[in-house]
Order: sequence, then structure tokens, then C-alpha cells
Amino acid sequence: MIEKKNIHINTIINQGWNPARGKLDLAFVFTFQNKEEYLSFRRFWKENYASLSGAIRNQKRDIKATQRQREYAGQLQSKAHELKRDATIQIFMLRAAKQEANRQYLNARQAVQ
Repeated sequence: MIEKKNIHINTIINQGWNPARGKLDLAFVFTFQNKEEYLSFRRFWKENYASLSGAIRNQKRDIKATQRQREYAGQLQSKAHELKRDATIQIFMLRAAKQEANRQYLNARQAVQ
């Protein structure tokens, strides 16, 4: 598994290839402990995803312009593929963060009762 730090409040992304499924297995370690930290995480996530989305749109535009000129766009296409993979990981991260926040909320609620 590869570990790398993410900008979203030091979230750790664990990636490993699952040959049986033919896909990456993703696991996230979140550092938020309460609602305020989770909302801060969401704010950073939203900013990061918006910039990533813009980069993907710009890359696609560059690919189309390069192809219209009948030039080689392989490097641009591989960069676009990389950006799309990062966007997919970000979506999975958001889904996992929501589940983690819900788990923390239910544990806190249960502790109060």
C-alpha cells in the first residue's frame, strides 16, 4: 500500500491494487474529531475539487485544440487521465468522510445516553 498525505487536514490515503477485483482498494485515515473540523475538511475538499475540476476542463480543451491541429496529444491525454483518477479518489474520499462523520456522530450520541 502506498501512503500519501492529502491537503484535506492531513488525511492519509492508502492505495493498494486488488488483483481479484482489478481495481484500486482505497482506505482513508481522517484526522477530524468533531463537527467543526469535519466542516473545515469539507470546505478544503470543495476548494480542492473545484480546482481539480477546472484543471480537467482546461486539459480537455488543450487536448481538443492539439488534435484539431493534427498534432500528437498523448502526453496531454495521460495528464488528463491522471487528473480524472485523482478526481475519482476525491469523490471516494468524500463518501468515506461522510461515513466517518456519521459514525463519530452516532458514537457521541450513544455516549450521551
